[in-house]
Amino acid sequence: MTTRNVAIALAISTVLVAGTACDDEVTAQFGDLQITYRIGSGTSTCEEVGIAFVRVYLDVSETETALDEIASCTPDDQSVVLQDVPVGTYDIRVEGMDSDNGVIYSGATEENVEVVADQTNGPVNVVLTQLRPAIMIWFDFAEAGNCSRFEVADIEVVLYENGSSQIYSETFPCETRISESLLIENLSETSTYDLRVRGTNDNDEYTYEYNQDAITVAPGAPTEIGAELEACSGLCSAP
Repeated sequence: MTTRNVAIALAISTVLVAGTACDDEVTAQFGDLQITYRIGSGTSTCEEVGIAFVRVYLDVSETETALDEIASCTPDDQSVVLQDVPVGTYDIRVEGMDSDNGVIYSGATEENVEVVADQTNGPVNVVLTQLRPAIMIWFDFAEAGNCSRFEVADIEVVLYENGSSQIYSETFPCETRISESLLIENLSETSTYDLRVRGTNDNDEYTYEYNQDAITVAPGAPTEIGAELEACSGLCSAP
């Protein structure tokens, strides 16, 4: 073998050895992670509370998720094993979803869970709690314009449960309420709700309104309502 051929052979051998070392290094950078979940006190099953699937998130920050995986909520041990997870430290979130993929339960975040290479880490235990129904209201005017154009100073929001019991009443500066949504939480899925929204002028007179009756809610994502205020003929009725 010539000197040139020996040099080439040594170079190829070096590359192969380096490649093998890299492969070993990559293999060593992954581990499995077992996550077990409990529904409330632990006496309820997935079927009893309507959870069809669970979704597990591994977060590396508040804005970045490294991995998420969906699994059926059927195992007797109620656990999920995530395989080949990159080594590192994660915050864990678990969501319980119904058959329509609506999130109805949420797991408390486990912070700074470490995944070590070449082993099954955990189990990490997460408790799922029910997400209570909520209403998310977005406000606007039916016609193009803003608070100043329609001389609306404040917006009053009133919510009635089952047509009679007033459970919410708040007044906000118009500019604030038009630019931001309003979330009303901890409602009951067995009730219906009537919404009354009023726009008032500088004299506290009701001049704009929005009404919606028999609103139904469910656990999970808030029921969203677009409340478009319309001018009353004269003054509006009280909410």
